[in-house]
Amino acid sequence: MMSRPGNDAKGPYPDLRSAFILTILAIVAAGFTGVAFIDFGLLAAVGIGQAIGVGAVATMGAKRVPEPQAERLGLRALDLKMIPIILCLAPAVLLASEVDNIAADWSNTDEHVEEISEPAAIEEWAEADAGASKEESEGDPESNDSGATNESASRLFDPDDPWSLLSAIIVMVGISPVVEEFLFRGVIQQGLVERMGLVRGITMVAVLWTLLRPAPIAGFARFVAAAIASFALGWALGIVRIATASILGSILLASSWAAIGLGAIALEGKMDLPGMNVEGTHIPWSVALASLGLVAWAGWTLYQEAERRFDSVGPGSTGPPTPSGTPLGTPPTPRPRPTTWPPKPPTPPTR
Repeated sequence: MMSRPGNDAKGPYPDLRSAFILTILAIVAAGFTGVAFIDFGLLAAVGIGQAIGVGAVATMGAKRVPEPQAERLGLRALDLKMIPIILCLAPAVLLASEVDNIAADWSNTDEHVEEISEPAAIEEWAEADAGASKEESEGDPESNDSGATNESASRLFDPDDPWSLLSAIIVMVGISPVVEEFLFRGVIQQGLVERMGLVRGITMVAVLWTLLRPAPIAGFARFVAAAIASFALGWALGIVRIATASILGSILLASSWAAIGLGAIALEGKMDLPGMNVEGTHIPWSVALASLGLVAWAGWTLYQEAERRFDSVGPGSTGPPTPSGTPLGTPPTPRPRPTTWPPKPPTPPTR
């Protein structure tokens, strides 16, 4: 029997190989598109690259998702009572920042040893040279303007410029979460979860999503920490997508993380947020422990709900939201799912 479009003998599109190809295409398309629009500014290039590059790959993949496409892609309203639980995962970005802070301390240990071993003569020469450069820059106002321009250009956006800040909000909090979640939690996840199961499917999607995330290259420890943190955040997004039966749930969570990070950068120099925008500091232990407890509770609650949905209606048909009055985590009534894909039609009765 022939398979329906978007399916093969083992499950719906995409399989693991196709998912990897979609991820690579998204990275390449976003990069080339961003480079083509770099004259409009770095922030605009990032936004256009995400919208056109990643968006085009996601749309191309969505066309091959089998029916019912809307349910499989999670294109449905978000149950409002799930929003508070989803937002309880927002402090996860604070924990990710603290992991990076610890890795930065680990990376700086060897650098500090090298710095204190430098000869005193070199330090004195550097201080004298810095003093001379400072006097020259004070006497030349054009030099000061040039330095300020270079510092501003090195940033993705200028927090003191309202239009630049607004553009950053549109790109980082609006465009990026929408197109990335549509690709990974909409197009890719439904196929891999159907083929590999709940845990393994979400895990593979988190790995692919991590490939798209920027990671610091200043030190190996920070690179590994960033990869681990990105994987954990990607896993949380996958659980939210299954638990809410809507892609809007994972978009909301990803946007909240981006908003927290963007706010910390915008407040740099105006409001000190230890562990977020003050170099060499850590998040207070009280905040870290409270965040860990809140994230652990919300994560476990959403995982139970995701497991309930997966066991009751399956990943291909997300089913209705949890009825009001039914507590999250209620044991499901299992519904038998076909052992082969596509399901075989019933055998007509013999006369």
